[in-house]
Amino acid sequence: MTIQELLSKNAPLKNCHAGRRAFVIGNGPSLASQDLSHLAGEVTIVASWFHNHPLATLIRPGYWVLADPAGWDRPDQPFLPAINHVKSLNIHTRLFVPSAGYQYYSNLNNGPLIETHFYHFDYTRLDHDVIDFTQPVPPYSQNVVLSSLMLAFYMGCDPVYFIGCDHDFLAITKESYANHKEEHFYSESQPARYDLEFEWLEFEACMNRLRDQYQRLAHYARRWGHNVFNATKGGCLEYFPRVEFESLFVPAPAKGAAKGPGLEQRALLEGAMALIDSGNAAAALAIIDEALRRNINQSQRIDGLSLLKAHCLTCLGQPREALIWARQDYHCNPGNRDHALPLINRLEALLT
Repeated sequence: MTIQELLSKNAPLKNCHAGRRAFVIGNGPSLASQDLSHLAGEVTIVASWFHNHPLATLIRPGYWVLADPAGWDRPDQPFLPAINHVKSLNIHTRLFVPSAGYQYYSNLNNGPLIETHFYHFDYTRLDHDVIDFTQPVPPYSQNVVLSSLMLAFYMGCDPVYFIGCDHDFLAITKESYANHKEEHFYSESQPARYDLEFEWLEFEACMNRLRDQYQRLAHYARRWGHNVFNATKGGCLEYFPRVEFESLFVPAPAKGAAKGPGLEQRALLEGAMALIDSGNAAAALAIIDEALRRNINQSQRIDGLSLLKAHCLTCLGQPREALIWARQDYHCNPGNRDHALPLINRLEALLT
């Protein structure tokens, strides 16, 4: 089977979640201190051994990504137990594996629950090439989270949030290297020890590649208008704006509270305005994007969200994108034009 034939299976997934937010979930220890029950019904892309999480059957991740060659070419690190565990949980998911693992994974009997897809790294792909999983993709493979983010881009997810991506290994120094044990949210009898497999210089080179690949994907996101946020609790991943995970979800109404169309959108709007007032435009933008998503097909829509997004983008140094949203509010929300026009004039002057 040719690479092109192998990748053609990914065609129906292009923009399949356009306009919906997604969560890329790592395996960091911070997951143990976050309430993942919020993620039921969300688009979730998980990495490696996530299905060890006690809420896996509630979240039912739709996408599962592998990147580590140990998953298919290391007899001492078989991944088959993880696959059997997912089948035992009765979770339907799409498993994405690099084409290098084709021979191993194409011969596994995954049954009807696990649909195996492949993606192919190409070192000739450049940063400006659009990421397309029916074609080879840039070789951002130093960490599985990078591959998961590229998949989210391809499926049209926006915004994208990281959780459980602690990446504490980015803070390892030469002095601390020999004593570092890599921890995850699940218990392990023998936590990973990088110094037992790599010399320090080799590990340092891997971390430098990882930093470079994150910088490149962050640049790609800005270039193509993808909104990416890090909702991990703590950790060392600092290439994307941070937001509080809990702020992304509207609390359930109190018992006996009035219900009606637009209630959740209004709660999101109030939360976003409070964040803007406090100077946290990145977190406010994340909430506004969610409110915009919930505005779709609502009989009682919340007006003014586009202008709020324009204000956030202006604060974040993105005037071109801000102007697009301010103009949209001007044309679609006539009652708010007196507020939109000053921002439009200011942005146009800035860009000329």
